Amino acid sequence: MGTQSEVEAKRSAYEPYVAPRPYSFELSMEMVELLRREFDPVVLVEEYARLLSERGAKEEEVAEKLFGGYGVRWMGKAVQLGEEYSDRTYEVLKIAAGRTGELVFPFVVQRFIEIGYLGTQQFRKLSIVENWAERLVYEVRDCYMFKVLQEKCGGEVAGRWPCRHACLRGLETVAKEFNVEVRIEVEAAMVREGRCQFALNRK
Repeated sequence: MGTQSEVEAKRSAYEPYVAPRPYSFELSMEMVELLRREFDPVVLVEEYARLLSERGAKEEEVAEKLFGGYGVRWMGKAVQLGEEYSDRTYEVLKIAAGRTGELVFPFVVQRFIEIGYLGTQQFRKLSIVENWAERLVYEVRDCYMFKVLQEKCGGEVAGRWPCRHACLRGLETVAKEFNVEVRIEVEAAMVREGRCQFALNRK
């Protein structure tokens, strides 16, 4: 039997407590789907194949312009959507970064790179090789864009690795968005090692 106050509390009428919407610690699938619809690699590669078929087309110039432009728009959109579709993990990270003046590199940068790749690839997790104050390194082993290149343009064209421009310009875009000075390096290429590995080194 409870105390007199507990008994009175049980008898009194009160409004039930409505818990706020639970925090999400996961990336929004709606956000990922928006990226997939806008930046479908199939559409990009088909346009590349069309441009290469034009008389006088210079393959490397076409690749740099088309894939590079895609990379800028792709990661720019990933940053935009990543801000609009925030999650609790990112909110906490922003608070910590604001208080310490650190953590934007590599953690915030990594988040948006992951958003970009999950929105255009068929895997569900980006493989992070290194993540510390001076370096962020990730790899892509099963690249959907490279597969589409092989299917649509043939092994010889894919072997010249035109899609690298999308990743390199995309990484430059994310770094610029967050005012982070990095040196971007290719540590493995799909056409040599059967995987792509990119490193962002803090300057």
